[in-house]
Amino acid sequence: MRCNLLSPGLHELSEARWLPSSKVEMAIVGPIVRNELFFFVFIFGAAALLILREWLASSHDKSGQGPMNDAEKRLLNSQNRRQRNWMMAAAIASLTVILVLTADFIYARANSAPPSARPIEAVGNIVRVPTSEVQDGAMHLYTVKAESQTLRFMIIKKPNGWGVALDACRICGAEGYRQDGQNVICRHCASAIYIPSIGDQGGCNPIGVPSRAEGGELVIDISSLTQAAKEIPQ
Repeated sequence: MRCNLLSPGLHELSEARWLPSSKVEMAIVGPIVRNELFFFVFIFGAAALLILREWLASSHDKSGQGPMNDAEKRLLNSQNRRQRNWMMAAAIASLTVILVLTADFIYARANSAPPSARPIEAVGNIVRVPTSEVQDGAMHLYTVKAESQTLRFMIIKKPNGWGVALDACRICGAEGYRQDGQNVICRHCASAIYIPSIGDQGGCNPIGVPSRAEGGELVIDISSLTQAAKEIPQ
């Protein structure tokens, strides 16, 4: 099984109150297990440490040798030069790979700006969204004013209907989501949410909001949105 199951697993255990967890821990663990580049960085970093350890051990062993004649000194100096060159090349290669992978990760984070949301007006404490507007399987984000706050919610077509949820999680808070193919990704911990599970509890799923279909429209009560918003950690 892929190692990125760790982050959703931690969310499940946290919501079940088996593990004390918060958005801080998820921000650290999530990107590491979600982004495999970190594992390559770890591997190259470990290799660099092993190289350094071998070099230090070799230097210590050679420093303890007894008196040598000129031929032995020339041979030892030649071996030391070759070893230093090899160590330097290995260190430069490891550093280059780490820098490239780090730059790639930073670039990916810089390009994961929050998706735009369309403002929508509530009429009589009810929000109505035409189903024709959300039939394409893409994540559609909306904002609506409820009491003294502005709430951000999502609608996405699922095989068995529509997933309606706040753009927020019970652990990561109101950091929001973005869509990546067949998954919705938490922008804080990078957990991948399977689209058919949108609106369900568990993992890093967005906080579900009850809705109903009426005459070609999805109907959402403002009271349901405000009640769901109480579950967003502050």
